[in-house]
Amino acid sequence: MSTPVGSLGRRPASPPAGPKALQAEATRERLIDTTISLLRDRSYQGATVFEVAKAAGLTPGALQHHFGSKAALMMQVTDAILRASGPEGVAWPAAGQPLAERCRGLLQALWQRVYEPPRFLAAWAVYFGSGGEAELRSHIAQQRRGLAQALHQRFLQVLPELTDAPDSKALVQLVLSSLRGLGVARLFGPAPKDERAQLELLARLVEAHCQSASARASAARRKAPAAPAKPTSPRRSRT
Repeated sequence: MSTPVGSLGRRPASPPAGPKALQAEATRERLIDTTISLLRDRSYQGATVFEVAKAAGLTPGALQHHFGSKAALMMQVTDAILRASGPEGVAWPAAGQPLAERCRGLLQALWQRVYEPPRFLAAWAVYFGSGGEAELRSHIAQQRRGLAQALHQRFLQVLPELTDAPDSKALVQLVLSSLRGLGVARLFGPAPKDERAQLELLARLVEAHCQSASARASAARRKAPAAPAKPTSPRRSRT
């Protein structure tokens, strides 16, 4: 069973609030969690203000009091999902581990954190369903760019061999696109055996790329001209 998204996607701790503020925050989280469940089960069109409020045991007016509109609710939903998918709180492989272990561990961590959980498909239900809502789409695009940048930085921390590789950004984008495709394919049901095989191939691809990048860096260092020796001043003989 997956952990509720509200608990994973909470905002950073703020100063203590009064009972009413705490109750309002709990209600907002309940509405967000309920919306995510409906997105998974009924799609974006099915997660109406009325259906979300009904499933949460509230009135549509109460939902609008907390979020104002469906678009505003969906912004908060995608924010919660993307916060829950961020790199914080994950046991990423240490840079000192063998390269093959780091590559496999990195791919597994990305898959388990971002793409395998049911919240991933809930987010894509919003992405696919919000084509006519420019403000919501713009908000989502900005949030996804921030997540992609954070994951790229984590990639380079785990695999410093790629730091100076000119195509490291393209490699990271290729890996994330592949994982994204695996995640979307789970719309038709999970296929653990196929997923494991594809994750292994991706890990080997990343490992080979890191090895190639290391070899190029070593060759460049060997070809680099040696720094000229500093001239030494002649010693004066003592008389």
